[in-house]
Amino acid sequence: MSVFALDTHHTIAHLPLPQGADVVKFDPGLRRAYAACSSGVIAVYQENDPEHFSKLEDFPVQRLVHSLAVDAATHRVYAPEQEEDGEPIARMIIYEAVEPALKKR
Repeated sequence: MSVFALDTHHTIAHLPLPQGADVVKFDPGLRRAYAACSSGVIAVYQENDPEHFSKLEDFPVQRLVHSLAVDAATHRVYAPEQEEDGEPIARMIIYEAVEPALKKR
């Protein structure tokens, strides 16, 4: 994943993403980026300052999580699951932002 400054048109950081990364969302209040990865993790990154980012963790989730949404007011992360341990399912999982990164609600 590349972090790009739109105002100066330069790349700030290159960050490794797990296999199957799809959707990336940013929480401006916590200054965290979340990437949904179909390999079974949500990758969590912290903006330390405008020029530096660091990876907090690969939070384990069910495989095939392709999307997520971030509520900037509550800092909750919403991720739809389509399977559980290989079996079809349709549900929305809500995660709380904690130190260092996420906790299933």
